[in-house]
Amino acid sequence: MGLPEGRDIYIEREENDKPYVMKSSHMHDYYEMYYLMSGTHRYFINHTLYNMEPGDVILVDKSDLHMTTMISSEHYYERYLMTFNDNFVNRVCQNIDRELFLSAFKARKVHVPVSKRYAFEGLLHKLSSECDKNDEYAKYLSLSHMSEIIIFLDRCAGHNVAPFDDISVHEERIQQVCKYIIDYYNQPITLAEISKMAYMSPTYFSKKFKKVTGFGFNEYLNNVRIKMATNMLVETQYSVTEIARFCGYKDSNYFGDVFKKIMGISPSKYRKANYTF
Repeated sequence: MGLPEGRDIYIEREENDKPYVMKSSHMHDYYEMYYLMSGTHRYFINHTLYNMEPGDVILVDKSDLHMTTMISSEHYYERYLMTFNDNFVNRVCQNIDRELFLSAFKARKVHVPVSKRYAFEGLLHKLSSECDKNDEYAKYLSLSHMSEIIIFLDRCAGHNVAPFDDISVHEERIQQVCKYIIDYYNQPITLAEISKMAYMSPTYFSKKFKKVTGFGFNEYLNNVRIKMATNMLVETQYSVTEIARFCGYKDSNYFGDVFKKIMGISPSKYRKANYTF
């Protein structure tokens, strides 16, 4: 589910009893909040795996690389999925502190205790109802409900003891590799080097990496590099060629092709549309 054109926030409740796998990992320029009511799911975000059980909330920041899959043979699940953009965040932050709002996203995964789920699901239902209305009161009530939701999650996060996510040795190694790529994305990184780091053959590593992250190895590396490039295009005055070189691309034309494939727009047009200076 994306953010419909012309909308600053969209929330959807879904029940499903069919196998679900996100077609591909992706990133986007809006925020995402996923609340699991029943069933089990797994999120891969940037370089970390999160196993989800009922009562768990996953918060995806803008431009986070992420993918969700099911992790059991039991296909039935219920969830709320909310997407919203900076325009909505800016309006909410007229009521609550911006750092308070964004602190929930720093927690990434928040568990809502059983005793508090009825109240939390009531807030989500009220927000969903207001988002479907077009009268003059809806926008004010939706901001109020969202403020309550964020404060609710911050309170829960403050009392959460982070649960241990049960992942295999190979999955742990994939996480470590992804962390390495994010830390050293601007250095030459090869499949042979990275698979050796994970103590796997290149062929086995490629298959395992795709299964865990949703990305092929080169696809993930390019997405990480392009994500960093978008930040530099917006926040610095370096030339496109300099940014390409800094992000690990020796050929600026190849960098431009990869950037356009991932972002749907050339680096220069992206800078023109988003430049902050």
